[in-house]
Amino acid sequence: MSDTREGLKRLTTWGWNERWAQKALSHGGTIDSAGDGDDRHDPERLVPGRVVRHVHHTYDLITPMSPEAVPMEVSGAYSYRVIGPADYPTAGDWVLFRPHGRIEMLLPRDTVISRGVAGEETLEQVIVANVDVIFLVFGLDGGRNFTTGMLERSVLAAWNSGGRPVIVLNKSDCADTDHVDAIRRDAEDHAPGVPVHVVSAHRGDGLAQLSGEIGSGETVGMLGKSGVGKSALVNGMIRLTASETRPLARTGEQRKGDRQGRHTTSEKVLYMIPGGIILADVPGLRELQLWGDGDDLSAAFPDVEALAAECRFNDCEHAGEPGCRVQEAIAMGELTIDRYERYLEYRRELAYLERRRDQRANAEEQKKWKRIAMEQRRIKKR
Repeated sequence: MSDTREGLKRLTTWGWNERWAQKALSHGGTIDSAGDGDDRHDPERLVPGRVVRHVHHTYDLITPMSPEAVPMEVSGAYSYRVIGPADYPTAGDWVLFRPHGRIEMLLPRDTVISRGVAGEETLEQVIVANVDVIFLVFGLDGGRNFTTGMLERSVLAAWNSGGRPVIVLNKSDCADTDHVDAIRRDAEDHAPGVPVHVVSAHRGDGLAQLSGEIGSGETVGMLGKSGVGKSALVNGMIRLTASETRPLARTGEQRKGDRQGRHTTSEKVLYMIPGGIILADVPGLRELQLWGDGDDLSAAFPDVEALAAECRFNDCEHAGEPGCRVQEAIAMGELTIDRYERYLEYRRELAYLERRRDQRANAEEQKKWKRIAMEQRRIKKR
């Protein structure tokens, strides 16, 4: 019994709660006697664990059965059921596995940060799962480490995830005050209502205020290009809350020409920060293709949506109709034409994505029933 209590305590430290317990139970999972590590009880039982490291198709799990993370892969049956890459586990996921076996099931996610995969296929790529807060990390050291386009895309991805976005302007030690103030104003103007923090992960400036955005036991995900200092932010948060000075996350250098970072982080890892904060370090993004629907625009563009609600006609397209509040705001300088044009661009992109997703969903449904029919024929031939 004491082993079981220790196993529960270990899971709770990594975010386990009653809601996840109910999900596990509803999918056939149990942690009863899971802490003793003895398969003689029931080697076929399904035990919950959290993915704290993901690289390729290998996953390190925090489990109730071991104080150390356990490497594991998915079972053959799991792979057979997968439709797309988003169906595989990733860092932050809760899964059910068999003791000394493999991962059998992915528990339904609470939140998920996703993007569209590069290329022609319409597929979802999950960056990190089950996060409460999303740090949108940008560099203040010049180059293209901060652009309003990337900011708006990141805000859209964050609101679509279900988590709370927080903008982190890192490397304040590499910029003068005027530059920092200008970037902060840009961030506030293009992400209304989203908290903005200026920090230096290297020196520790602003990290105490940033940590105030996170509650104990919450999981923090990060989005940002390579070289903006996500891994340095992990190390800075650790130094802030502990006497530990040895860096846990590996950091890298930038190209001198354009300040672009190299891909130092090639895996997705959850770090336990003293004080009960779980911080996810993920590889840097080269691009961020949207994944979501038009509903996300209302959260990312509340200024435009609020103006649109004041138009005379409910179906106003903001293209010259009488009583259009959006066009009036542009003419009066309340709304910049650049922001409005990007709003239209994202709306078109999300509408196109929705059409492509519907086509793919229909094709996958046909493939699923074809696979089921083939399996039925195979069984009958036995």
